[in-house]
Amino acid sequence: MNVKHTFVNFFLKTSSKQECHEVLTIWNSYYAALSEKHQESFVVRTLLFLNTTDFGSTEGFELTTEMKLVISSAFVQITFGLKKDVLNIFKTIFVTPTSYSYTGRAILYDGDVNTVTKRVNLSWPAVEKGFVITNDGLNIAIHEFSHCLIIENSNGSFLSKVFNNTDLNAWKELATQKLPLIREGNFTIFRDYAGTNLMELFATALETFFEQPHEFYSYAPTFYRTTAKVLKQDPRNGKNPK
Repeated sequence: MNVKHTFVNFFLKTSSKQECHEVLTIWNSYYAALSEKHQESFVVRTLLFLNTTDFGSTEGFELTTEMKLVISSAFVQITFGLKKDVLNIFKTIFVTPTSYSYTGRAILYDGDVNTVTKRVNLSWPAVEKGFVITNDGLNIAIHEFSHCLIIENSNGSFLSKVFNNTDLNAWKELATQKLPLIREGNFTIFRDYAGTNLMELFATALETFFEQPHEFYSYAPTFYRTTAKVLKQDPRNGKNPK
């Protein structure tokens, strides 16, 4: 752990860390595969994120600590190789018991990042499915947090950038070449939705990166390595991804 996490760790209750470990061991396959040293760091970062984020839910729906830990772990999983510990813009996560819609729209959502309310909205059944089924390249929490990170990166100052600019620009250049292939059905490691735009390709690529790392690498090794460089980690190395 770095100095910051060591400091945070000092103030965390042993019972909270144990609860977090037990929940993540059951729910998060990425966490379960980590070395003991990395698990200790992951727990601290998960509790730091949870304690600095406002969680809310639909009236009548009980949002448990277990649910919050699972959702928080998705953020930590993405940023485990980065210095980003918390969200600065999207500090509220709102969880619903079912898919939801916005007034005047017929579309049902399982998750979205609302730049007006500065809130991340998630449907718990979709979050749950994303962690129960670990190898289908679908994880709504990872998807929406990926959007948050891109938005916060673009709005941050030079010193508060989430990603290294050179690494991210290299990813964008390669991803731009992949977009037409995805739209034509000729780049099938990602689902069709990845062809919407670069933002959706980034989020979908991260879902695949974490849930199907070996398949992603075999299918597109250069694109995989470019993604790994952006995130400063490689989940193919289960115990020591960074």
